Amino acid sequence: MPIHPIFGAVRINSRGYARISKRGPNRNKYLHLAVWEKIAGRPVPDGFEVHHMNGKACVCPRQLVCLPKIMNPAPEPLRCPFTGQFISKRAWEEIYCH
Repeated sequence: MPIHPIFGAVRINSRGYARISKRGPNRNKYLHLAVWEKIAGRPVPDGFEVHHMNGKACVCPRQLVCLPKIMNPAPEPLRCPFTGQFISKRAWEEIYCH
């Protein structure tokens, strides 16, 4: 089981994200969120997500950025917000980035 120097033992879930194992206020929190909150000194604002600039295994504070959810699309298949049908990344960008 990997050990983080501040948050202690972590476990890697089925999607490849590290979660904090120890008891306390951060138990079961995603490690990248806990690291960002520790450095920022505040919780992630509503409507925002912490993005890994260097892949989801990297939790270096210099590689984490807090972005509005709309700017951090999920890596899973994208769906049109109006029809629910699967769409391409280009179509998704046309809806949300123009």
